[in-house]
Amino acid sequence: MAERLTPTRREEARERARKDLSRYQRRTAGGEFWRALALIGSVGWPIILCSTGGALLGRQLDAWLETGVKLTLLLLLVGTVLGCLMAFRAVRGSGP
Repeated sequence: MAERLTPTRREEARERARKDLSRYQRRTAGGEFWRALALIGSVGWPIILCSTGGALLGRQLDAWLETGVKLTLLLLLVGTVLGCLMAFRAVRGSGP
């Protein structure tokens, strides 16, 4: 009789359960609230700071170069996009 080389469904389920249990045991008890709060901060602050910094820099450049509001709007958009990318990286990196 030939040996079975592929694992059965029951063996696969046991292995998945073993991995899940291992991940669950690595979690810290009661730290989920603080982890969620830190994630909210790591998403919000980069967007706010980059957008505000871009707007302020654009306003200064507009006043210096006398270009109206063109650079303010452009740097506000660039700052917002940059902040969103930073927030996306923070969210993507916070997974299990």
